[in-house]
Amino acid sequence: MIRTAWFWIVTVPATAFFSLVSVAGGLLRAPASLHDWVHRSWGRTELWAAGVRTRVTGLEHVSQTAPQIFAANHQSIFDIFVILAHIPASIRFVAKKELGQLPFLGMGMRAAGHVFIDRKDRRGASEAMRLAGKRMKRDRLSLGLFPEGTRSKAGELGEFKRGTFALAIETQVPIVPLAVGGGYRVSTRGRIRAGCMFLSLAEALPTEGKTADDREVVRIAVREEISSMLEAGRVPASSGEPTGCRA
Repeated sequence: MIRTAWFWIVTVPATAFFSLVSVAGGLLRAPASLHDWVHRSWGRTELWAAGVRTRVTGLEHVSQTAPQIFAANHQSIFDIFVILAHIPASIRFVAKKELGQLPFLGMGMRAAGHVFIDRKDRRGASEAMRLAGKRMKRDRLSLGLFPEGTRSKAGELGEFKRGTFALAIETQVPIVPLAVGGGYRVSTRGRIRAGCMFLSLAEALPTEGKTADDREVVRIAVREEISSMLEAGRVPASSGEPTGCRA
C-alpha cells in the first residue's frame, strides 16, 4: 500500500507538469524533440516512483532516420512508461479516446500529436489510423500500437487485430515487433509493486512492396516474434527477478 500511495503522490503532479509542458510546446510550435523529452522524462519518473527496473535488449533495431511502427503486446499501463523511457525514437501512440478526456494528460497527448480512436466506431477508427499514418510519414514520426487492442490478463498474449498491419502495409513503413514483460506483476488491480520488467525489440519487418493480400502473413509473423521474445524473457515467479535489470 505504501508503494501504491507513493506512486500516485508522484504521478499526479508529474503528469500535470509534463502535460502542461507539452501544451506550451504545442502553442509555441516547438520541435518534436521537446515532446520526446517530455515522454522520456515522464516515463522514467513513473518507473522510478513505482520502483520498476528494466532490462532492455534490441535497441539496435530502432531507426534514427526513418519512421517505424512499433507493434507491442500489452500487459499494463507500465508498458507505455517503459517504451517511452527507453526507446530512442519520436513515438506517438494510437490510444483509446477515453485517455484524451483525462484532465491534463489528454491535453498534453493531443499537443504532442498522439492519436485517439473510438474503438466502438470502426469507420471513425479507420480514418483516424489513416490520418496517423499520413502524419507519421509527413513529420517523420514513429507510431506505437498495441495490436491486441486491450490489456491482456496475467501476461498472456492475446489475438492481434488487423488494423495495425493494414496501416503498416498502406504506409509501407516497417514494423518493429516489441515485447514488454512483467507489467502485469507490477500493476495488479490498482496495486503497485516494485519489480523488474523487460523490453525486447526484434529486427524490423519490411512492408515495402506488400499489399493487402499479405496482411495476414505479416500479422502472424509479428505475433510469433513477440510471443518468442516474451517466452525468452519470462522468468517463473519462484526463481526471482531476471538478471540485468537496471534502474
